[in-house]
Amino acid sequence: MHWIGLPCPHCGRTKAYHRIPSTRYAPAAPVAFGGVLLALIFDRSRKPQFRCESCGTVFFSHTIASRFFLLFWAFFVFWMILLLAVLILVPLYDWIADLLGL
Repeated sequence: MHWIGLPCPHCGRTKAYHRIPSTRYAPAAPVAFGGVLLALIFDRSRKPQFRCESCGTVFFSHTIASRFFLLFWAFFVFWMILLLAVLILVPLYDWIADLLGL
């Protein structure tokens, strides 16, 4: 995948790298709360790991696909926060209105 010119943060060369398997943990929380699909979206939204072939530096950098999944993940989190806020605030508003006799 050398169609993206990712510069090495150490030596600055582009197109002299290859993708290596990630050494990070598997996402357990998204699996517990949203299932396998949500965990896959979360995992794909993280920066992949690369190794520079010139200097051997290991670095993380976003790709087009990881940015797309990051946008999708942020969209999902935004709607979940909005949904939780509505589910908490609407009953609270009704309770206060009943308490004040409105």
